Amino acid sequence: MEYQKFGERIKDYVSRMHTHNMLTNLPREQLCECLITGLQADIREYMKRINKDSLDLAPASPEICFQAIINTGMEVENKKQRKQ
Repeated sequence: MEYQKFGERIKDYVSRMHTHNMLTNLPREQLCECLITGLQADIREYMKRINKDSLDLAPASPEICFQAIINTGMEVENKKQRKQ
């Protein structure tokens, strides 16, 4: 199990997990579960709120799972920039 490191951008976490999965070749359902579980808690909860419909499909499609996580990361980064 890989976890998002403190301060690690979501895009970098997804890239690292993608590389890790190329070596381990996890089943789709397990990959999506690991991706979501490995996110920092506040980001994971935020992602579940804004991607609820997409995540219902995620176990069938790692691509949807990756995209939902990346979209969440972009939204989080945009919010940070607006606050500055």
